[in-house]
This record gives sequence, structure tokens and C-alpha cells, in this order.
Amino acid sequence: MVFKAALFLAPLSGYTSWPMRMLCREQGAELCYTEMISAAGLLRKAGSARAILKRPEGDRPLIAQIFTSSASEAAQAARVLEDEGFDGIDINMGCPVKKVVGKGAGVALMTDPAKALSLVEAVVRSVDLPVSVKLRAGWDASSMNACECASLFEAVGIDTVVLHPRTRTDMYRGTPRWGELERLARTVKIPVVASGDIRGVEDVERARSLGARAFMVGRGAIGNPWIFRQLLGGGPPSLEEREDVMIRHLDALCSLHGSRLGVLHMRKFLSPYVKGVQGAARFRAQACTIDNPKALEAAVRDFFASQTGKAP
Repeated sequence: MVFKAALFLAPLSGYTSWPMRMLCREQGAELCYTEMISAAGLLRKAGSARAILKRPEGDRPLIAQIFTSSASEAAQAARVLEDEGFDGIDINMGCPVKKVVGKGAGVALMTDPAKALSLVEAVVRSVDLPVSVKLRAGWDASSMNACECASLFEAVGIDTVVLHPRTRTDMYRGTPRWGELERLARTVKIPVVASGDIRGVEDVERARSLGARAFMVGRGAIGNPWIFRQLLGGGPPSLEEREDVMIRHLDALCSLHGSRLGVLHMRKFLSPYVKGVQGAARFRAQACTIDNPKALEAAVRDFFASQTGKAP
């Protein structure tokens, strides 16, 4: 795949279902990733894992991200995803949350490079799709082995490596260890994607100067699909744009999950969508008590009407 600006939407569990992806694509995201999919759940046809596969026809190119500690599960899940028409497979070795690392998956795999290599090789051999791996810098400051792992994976045929240059013990705190990104870009020949704290043009330029060839936006895109437009040199959203996109996002979430669950999912997005707008705290407090989509839409329209002085 060839990209103009190489701005990607990261996989974010609980957030990057197709409604968020489609809104980000409109604003300049050239490649999107699914939420993290449990390989075991996919194979046993669990509803939560299968639901992540839902997407409209225009939601492409789209990479499916999987997590597991089993090479066999990873290979089988990759074949299922290939049959489902995804454009690539990403193996998660970066998730730091307890419920994932407790199963030996996510960044826990980096503590056993031989096991991780076996898993990656099994996936590469099982599909004809591009395969990437998302890494952290390592488990902690004393075991930063992203370069070692990426070199092993490159040798068995992965196409791309994504690096979030924090350790597991860092979680999402502090400044990313950008020196690890530079070291990785000098170590491997395959493209390196920078992930973590990409929020402004200066962040993209810094990552580019360190050797990154693509740039993955995650938390900065929650309730802010315009971040991609702004990274391309465009301006921030108007109040009218915020209102329109909030309602469209709500409608799409209700289409995906049903009315009640759609509203509950939308609650996660309310705060970032109205961040910095006068009266935002009062609006959030009110809106998070609403469980009906029509009522929530009316609350959104009333809120933005109050900003412009127009009747809703």
C-alpha cells in the first residue's frame, strides 16, 4: 500500500469500531486498524470478537489486530481474518493492561523473544497478507529489547513494525523514549511506524526525523477526528462541525450496537468532543444520564444552540 501522508488511526479497544474509523477517514486517516481482537475469542466465535469484524464497504484499507500468546491460535485467527477480507494482520505485542499481559499476550510476549518469534512466524506462514507487529520499547527500563525483537521478526518476513516507545512499566505516563524509535529505524530495513503522543505537526516531524515512515494517532483522535486534518495543515473544527459529527457518530454507534448500547458507547466520546467549549462540564453531566438516542441528540443540539444563541 502506498500512502501520501502516512497518517494512520491506531487500534484502541472500546473506541475504534467502524463509526470512529469512518469519521477519521473523512478527515485524512489513510489506514485504520480494528480494535484489538482476541484470537481465542474469534476462533470460538465469541460475540464480542465477531462484532469487531463488522464494517461498511468503504472502511478500507483496514488492518485486523489480534492478540494471543499461542502461535497456533494466531495462525488460525489470521486465516479467518484473511477470509473475512481484511487488508493485513497486526500482532499486538504492545498492550500493557493486566488482563492481556496476565495471559502472556501483549507486551508480555516481548519477555520471551523465542516464543514471540514462533508466533510471528506462524502468522507469516499462514496468510498471504502483509503482517506487522506492534511493540513497546520493552517490559521495563532494564529490558528494552524492541530492536532485538523487530530484527527477529523482520528475518521471518513481517512487512512493518509499529513502535510505541514506552515500556510496560511506563504505561502511558511520561515522555516517550524517542531514542528507541531512532535506534529501531536504524536497526531494521522494513518501515517503522511511530505510535504514541502523535498530536501535532511537530510530533510528526520529530518522528520523521528519527526515521519513522508513518505515524499512528491513537488517543488524540478520540472525539477529535479532525486531528488528521490538522496534521495535514488544516484548521480546527467549527462548532457546527462538532455538532454534526457528534450526531453522526451517535447514529452510527446505534446502528452498530442498537439504541441503548449505542448511547452507552457514545458516552466515552462526549467529553473530548466538547472539550474547551463553554459549559462543557454541565453538558457532560446532563448527557451522561441520558439513555435514549433521540434525547441525547436533542441535548447535543441544545448545547450547541446555546453557544451560537440560535434556537435549536
